[in-house]
Amino acid sequence: MLILEKKNFWKIGLCVAILTFIAFAIGRNIYSAMQVNINNYFAIMVFSLIVGVVAAALVYFRLTIAFISYAIGLIMGFSFMFKAFLSEMSGWGDLIGVMNLMMWTVVGLVAGLLIQLGTYLYKRFKK
Repeated sequence: MLILEKKNFWKIGLCVAILTFIAFAIGRNIYSAMQVNINNYFAIMVFSLIVGVVAAALVYFRLTIAFISYAIGLIMGFSFMFKAFLSEMSGWGDLIGVMNLMMWTVVGLVAGLLIQLGTYLYKRFKK
């Protein structure tokens, strides 16, 4: 099983934030049909920092299952976002892509926290 060290939580959070910013910026610049300005980059940066802080908090509290589920949700969200950007939906692909990203990120986080809670309760009441 993956062992997350508490002392490296900020490194993992920073890496997740940077990778999220890069993937989101590439998606918006290359695949999206919308013009990108400085406000868009600021919004992408804020979203990336939030994603990184959540990942760092999961690592800090050693919620391994929740962190893995959160990462899978991010990966699925980015893949669906890129797919929506590439599909021809007469201008709605950009909005649907960003909504897919946010939805799958939240689904991954909530599912991971629920599974983590279930395993904690199982171990606690098993005794």
